[in-house]
Amino acid sequence: MNALLKLWDGGKSPSFQQVLDCVSESRLFPIPDALAVFVTPKLGEAAAIAAKDAPAAQAVDEEAEEEDSTLKAWREALETPFEQIEGYARYVSDNSDFDTHQGVKGLEFPRVMVVISDEEANGFLFSYSKLFGAKEKSDRDIQNEQEGLETTIDRTRRLFYVTCSRAGESLAIVAYSENPAAVKAMMLNEKWFDEIEVVTL
Repeated sequence: MNALLKLWDGGKSPSFQQVLDCVSESRLFPIPDALAVFVTPKLGEAAAIAAKDAPAAQAVDEEAEEEDSTLKAWREALETPFEQIEGYARYVSDNSDFDTHQGVKGLEFPRVMVVISDEEANGFLFSYSKLFGAKEKSDRDIQNEQEGLETTIDRTRRLFYVTCSRAGESLAIVAYSENPAAVKAMMLNEKWFDEIEVVTL
């Protein structure tokens, strides 16, 4: 316990990874299987593991060497300050002021702010840039439209409706885009908002 408390000595702010390593080393609590892979081995152990696995590592092809995106996300999360644990606990227990598109289905709030960005979107299932006219439709989008099939824009429009319709009294939308002028023009052309309601920064 003392080793764990020392991580905060002198006003320090340890990361989740440092706390995880300390708990593992001191055996203060059992490490869940899902986190065991992220426990940093001691230097001696790391060297032994590296030497033992060297021949096998050379045989692994380049594709297999690429770390799974889920593991990468966990590693990045573990490098963040442990002080964020309170906010994370509120989020996973549905007590946070923030949620995802899917997480707010069926809910309603007096005031809602929708934050939109395609920057970290994975895959091509959704695209607010296309919905808002900041990005051209792909050949596949056009082909799907002609064949009467669902498009990226269709899926994105439904998500947009879900989030915007959660607001009972007031709604604010913050949209990150490389072409804010196109987004504003589309919003006004579609009469989703009045001129005075759209501000570009």
